Amino acid sequence: MITYGIYGYEITQAAELQGFKLIPRSQDHREIKKLAADRDHYHLTGFLEIDENQILDQRALIFDLQGILSFIDQKNVIITHPLRPHETYQALDSNYPLKITFLRRLSGSGSLILSDIFSPKSRKTSIEKALNKLKESDQNQGVFRSAFFKSIEPFRGSESFIDVNYYLLFSALESLSRYHLNDYDSKNTSTPISKFLKPYNFDISQDNVKNLAQSISTYTLLRNALFHNGKLECESNINGTHTKLTISEYYANLCMLVPLVMLKYIDFDDGHINWNSWLDRMPFK
Repeated sequence: MITYGIYGYEITQAAELQGFKLIPRSQDHREIKKLAADRDHYHLTGFLEIDENQILDQRALIFDLQGILSFIDQKNVIITHPLRPHETYQALDSNYPLKITFLRRLSGSGSLILSDIFSPKSRKTSIEKALNKLKESDQNQGVFRSAFFKSIEPFRGSESFIDVNYYLLFSALESLSRYHLNDYDSKNTSTPISKFLKPYNFDISQDNVKNLAQSISTYTLLRNALFHNGKLECESNINGTHTKLTISEYYANLCMLVPLVMLKYIDFDDGHINWNSWLDRMPFK
């Protein structure tokens, strides 16, 4: 058995999965929530205990778990600092790092899944489903893996580059749509994306002239302007009326929509998620 520190993830209840356990540093929800929310430092909030007899590639597991835990809280999470043989998570050496201070944390749109104190099984289930989908992806061209990690890169990289982040999010959605439908021929990217999203019942369509935020064509036009012309804005012609579109106006919607799509794709729904939160900013029912 080998144990690593988890920094920045909100956890107050232990979760046992195949070959590893997630163990909270404290069950005091108020304390852990505050530590996990810190934008300036990564605080030790829990531990990852790996059964070396079951998990042969620890580095791969840690890499995927860092991504999944970051995805759940929409904040970057770090797993590092293995405990020495004589240490336990109840008795750490005085020099074991309780926080990481040399990296500033970026933040996404807010936690996607309720805290384990309010919904004890939700986070464990989502971790399990995401790990299974990543393993499945590794055997099938790796498209979901690529899309998943693109979806979390905006709050792991730099918030200064909205153009890069917008492109990553749109690319994640497009690649997953084209792969799922086996549609690599449609020249209008809005077509495969709208077909892909339709069964998930998001309040969005290929073209919605009454509400441009709910029109896939809006996001596609902005992606095209960015990719082909290096511009953060463009004009759309709707029934003869020219309307100015800007990435800054629609970026927040895309930031929330893409993670929700990822949750749908791994078949996770605990009954608490507000699937319209990409429009109304209310994450839970």
